[in-house]
Amino acid sequence: MSAALANIVVMQAIAAILAAVMLVAWRSFDRPRHAFIWALSFGIAALAWFIVFVTLAFNLNVHVMEMLTGGLGCLCKALLAIGFIQRARNKVNTTPLFLAVGTAAAFLALVTVVIPLPGASDAIWLSFGATMLTISAAHVSRSIRTASLVERATAVMLLLFAAVDFTGAAFALYQGANGDGSGVQLFRLILMLFHPPAFVGVEVFTVFLVAVDLAERMRSLAVSDLLTGIPNRRGFEEAAERAIRNAQRQRQPLTLVVTDIDRFKAINDRHGHAAGDRAIQHFARRIERMVRRGDLIGRIGGEEFALLLINTRSIEAVEVVERIRRDVSAVPVDGPETILMTASFGVTDLRPGDTTLANLFARADRALYRAKMDGRDRIACVELMESPPQSQDSMWATSTPM
Repeated sequence: MSAALANIVVMQAIAAILAAVMLVAWRSFDRPRHAFIWALSFGIAALAWFIVFVTLAFNLNVHVMEMLTGGLGCLCKALLAIGFIQRARNKVNTTPLFLAVGTAAAFLALVTVVIPLPGASDAIWLSFGATMLTISAAHVSRSIRTASLVERATAVMLLLFAAVDFTGAAFALYQGANGDGSGVQLFRLILMLFHPPAFVGVEVFTVFLVAVDLAERMRSLAVSDLLTGIPNRRGFEEAAERAIRNAQRQRQPLTLVVTDIDRFKAINDRHGHAAGDRAIQHFARRIERMVRRGDLIGRIGGEEFALLLINTRSIEAVEVVERIRRDVSAVPVDGPETILMTASFGVTDLRPGDTTLANLFARADRALYRAKMDGRDRIACVELMESPPQSQDSMWATSTPM
């Protein structure tokens, strides 16, 4: 077996293996559409390499095989671009791309079978592939500013591959009408030395990109509450610790609010656990719509939630929390039965001596307990006190329903 045939076999095997890897990723992790599209793209690439191998090994009709492999190459790159557009969560109108593939295939048929022009046929599929790779690079991330290191590396690899294809297309035109011009050796050199590594590089980085996406999704699931979609205790604490360090660094105020649904067990006992789940979701939605975008909210356990109000003092926070309290008590839970519920709240400021979130939680939990003891459906704030905190009895001030 010649070195060229051995190289083609290796490329075919790599494309087939990575197609299988991408297909496994698609089947194993919620079936993301772009992973399936990329698996299909790599599978088509493996088929194209196989056809090239068979053509060279058995001296088949070169013109027909060139048309077939060129068309498959165009389809492979178009699917790659569709996958990147889908991953970026942009709406994909595949019709123009497939029309472009059909147009490229028609021109390939014209210059390989009807009027054989080897240089023109190579220039067509290489130019088309380079265009699709450029489109792919433009859709690796929604924004270059927010792109991760892996996304930027993938975009660079796509652009390098596009440059190889554009260069190959330019030199393809120097092959001459019969493919034996002065530039044919240089064209083949570019195609054999640079095209395979660029192709493998794009495939590997694409698989790596899917792996990183899946790892990020697993991390997101680990810090998110499945019932409400907001951060769970772990996610809230991680974000809150960062916010506390930032507030202390910039000497900005910050307020922690701990809250839970009053008599939640009675809701579960009377209406069932499905109604209890709806009540928790309802509570989370009511809180979310009442706080600012930069504030933090999390479900820290059962029917208990926490809010971190950024650049806000407890006196100001009480006003915000009072609006939340009234909204929660006024709007019934969605469902076949009318369920009205109330909530209690504990509020405290970030203090100079607070080194961790646990310090704030300890005070806010005690404030919440006081609000419960005072009759529920109310707010207790540690800082709304009139005397120094030496006396436990004078430590709390509460806001009661009007």
